[in-house]
Amino acid sequence: MSIRQYYQQTAYISLNASIISAGLLTMIMAASLLFSWNIPLFLVAVPFLFLVFLHYNQFILYKNKSEESAEAFHRYDDKQFLKQNHLLIAFAPAPAVRLLFFTPDGMLAGELREQRTRNYRWFIPYFLDKRIKKQIGIYDSKGNLQGRLKQERYRFKILNEQNDIIGIFLEKKKEKDTIGSAVLGGGRKLKIDKIPGSIRDFKLVREDGYTTATLRKGWMPLEWTRFFKEANTPVLTFDYTMGKAERMAVFAALASLYMYYDH
Repeated sequence: MSIRQYYQQTAYISLNASIISAGLLTMIMAASLLFSWNIPLFLVAVPFLFLVFLHYNQFILYKNKSEESAEAFHRYDDKQFLKQNHLLIAFAPAPAVRLLFFTPDGMLAGELREQRTRNYRWFIPYFLDKRIKKQIGIYDSKGNLQGRLKQERYRFKILNEQNDIIGIFLEKKKEKDTIGSAVLGGGRKLKIDKIPGSIRDFKLVREDGYTTATLRKGWMPLEWTRFFKEANTPVLTFDYTMGKAERMAVFAALASLYMYYDH
């Protein structure tokens, strides 16, 4: 998948949502006339009309982005997801979380999503669904599992593809300046701190104070805009010295930060 195809898919998802909203409104109005229901049609119609125009506007927006985005193709065939030092993030609808990672050339590098989901969970309110502990997989562009995040109370266990525990990510959602911390093999400790003045931007800091990874919005190099048509596309940057366990800790922070972002 390319970022252009992602924009196309998002456009037609929005168009379908607009059609469904319009269809539901039509059915309600027809039923009220047929069965002489005494309901305030104006109050019923307004929310549905709002959804119709909201989703249709999203359709137009992403359709234009897909047309403006250049055709993308892999510059190299040997790209390894967990060795990429620059990833751009897009979001896909999911019961809890689904992040798509693209390389700067506009091609899909991998994704983070739940390993198993049930359709009924789309209709469960957040405060109920959050009680379900998630098993989150990290996959490359070909769907090969690269690692797992096993959610527990206030933390994620970080596991490799062989199901061995390689670290623990501890959530700290109630603190203003940090997202969490991680403990990796050998007792290595990492902090994932928020960047001042932002909501979701963060940096990963080693014990020696060295920043090895950042997540920033609005910092996309100009040459990447050939493919990516959203200026606020989050850009994830890794230091070339980072190993798999450290990178997985960053993905755990992303899972915690963007849980229910596009439910």
